[in-house]
Amino acid sequence: MVNLQLKEISMRYEKKYILDNLDLDVQHGELLVLLGESGCGKTTLLKIIAGIIEPENGKLFMEKKEISKLSPQKRKVGYVPQAQVLFPHMTVRKNIAFGLEAHKLSKSEIEQKIKWAAELTHIEELLGRYPSEISGGQKQRVALSRAIAIDPHLLLLDEPLSSIDTSGREELALTIRRIQKETATTTIYVTHNQEEARLISDRVAIMYDGKIQQIGRVVEIDHSPANYLIAKIMGTPNIWSVQYQDKKQNKTIVTTELGKIELPYLVKQRFTGVRLPPSCFEIAFDKNELQEDIKKTKMVFKGIIKSIIERDIRTNRMIVEVKRDSIEYIKVDIDRQKLKKNLETNQQVIIYIDTSEVQIL
Repeated sequence: MVNLQLKEISMRYEKKYILDNLDLDVQHGELLVLLGESGCGKTTLLKIIAGIIEPENGKLFMEKKEISKLSPQKRKVGYVPQAQVLFPHMTVRKNIAFGLEAHKLSKSEIEQKIKWAAELTHIEELLGRYPSEISGGQKQRVALSRAIAIDPHLLLLDEPLSSIDTSGREELALTIRRIQKETATTTIYVTHNQEEARLISDRVAIMYDGKIQQIGRVVEIDHSPANYLIAKIMGTPNIWSVQYQDKKQNKTIVTTELGKIELPYLVKQRFTGVRLPPSCFEIAFDKNELQEDIKKTKMVFKGIIKSIIERDIRTNRMIVEVKRDSIEYIKVDIDRQKLKKNLETNQQVIIYIDTSEVQIL
């Protein structure tokens, strides 16, 4: 269980900074998910931490001791790359033993470590097999076993679920979380999938433009994303970028893909996006249900229900296609007990929201 600090880490790729004076502080024993779109430098950052590549600038500290110049072996970091790199000519047992042998342990110590790591990842029955004889999910468990067998100070996982089929992803993600908790190993987990971050993280660090842009617990970032792009990376529903921002008396007028939105208050600072919370919508089935004051004070959309998802015992989420200059989709959460009619796909509806409920990003 260690603390890791990165200070002013910079790295260029084809004359462009992929990491630009990046700072990061990983706490003792936490599972930090590094979340960002493909190509934002997440893998490069892991390789720098592992000692595989050296940054152009910046320093790394483990327990306040600088490790910037240490070899990968001396850093004692367990690294599981995105591509499964098991030795095809070795059994699972030999693959796990490879890293242990490099640390010059005795045969009995190596065997104990293999047994411990295999039990932890539930692959005891695979030890005599070769990589060609096991599934993708099993290969990833072997790679994880090899990484944790050395009792690493720090565990680095690069898109560990990317090659796993949908049915096995959640199980493996929860296995990783269980192992991380049982071993209390400080872990950095790289992904572009925000659902994985929601499932297993202690904290999430959002990365783009070569920097950590926001860091915190998922619930904190969901509640207060720093800007539109962070909300997009987190998969926040019903967000649109602001194309133009203006003011009119004590009101703010913003132009988005949904059209113009008149906020009933004045916003002095510039902002990048807006969010229409799914739970704040109301629904009508024809225009006769809409009163004149609603038409004046609410944003009103005509649309077609494309799908209906049961979120919990009371709530349905509708995906409503609304047509403006382009087709947009709005997610609407509806309390089934308040509905006057049953909802069906391909049904035409009117949805509306009070503009005071619109959130700025």
